[in-house]
Amino acid sequence: MFGRKDVRDGRAVVTADTSHLSAVQLEVLAAYQAMQQAMVSADHDAMRGIVEDDTTFTHMSGYTQPKEEFISEVGGPLTYYHSDIREVDVRIDGDWATLTGTVALTANAYGSRGTFALPLCQAMHRVDGRWLYSKRIKK
Repeated sequence: MFGRKDVRDGRAVVTADTSHLSAVQLEVLAAYQAMQQAMVSADHDAMRGIVEDDTTFTHMSGYTQPKEEFISEVGGPLTYYHSDIREVDVRIDGDWATLTGTVALTANAYGSRGTFALPLCQAMHRVDGRWLYSKRIKK
C-alpha cells in the first residue's frame, strides 16, 4: 500500500541540484527525464523513440527485460506514478554519456507498491543529435 509520503501525481521531476551541469549535460538529463515522463504516462510510442532497440532493462529483482517486453508491461503490471530525479551527475565522452545519481520512483511493480529510491546509472548515446537510452558499450 502507498504511504503518506508517496507521490502519485503523474509527473517526472528533477529536484536534484543541476547547477554544476553544462548545456550538453542538461540535454542528456532532459532526455532521461523525457523517458521517465513517458514511463509515468505509459506512453509506449514515446518510450520506443527514446530507447535504442537492443537496450535491456534490469529490475530491482535482477530480472533483465528486452526493450519491447519492458515497454509492453508499463501501465500494466509495471505502473509508474511519479519519478523524482534527486541526485544527478552526467559524464560525456563524445557521443556517449553516463548519468549517475538517485531516482525515486513511486510505482506498483508487479504487486510491490511504494516509493523506491534507486541508484541511477544510465548509458545514453547521441544519435542524429538526440540522446537515447542505451546499453551499448562505447566503441
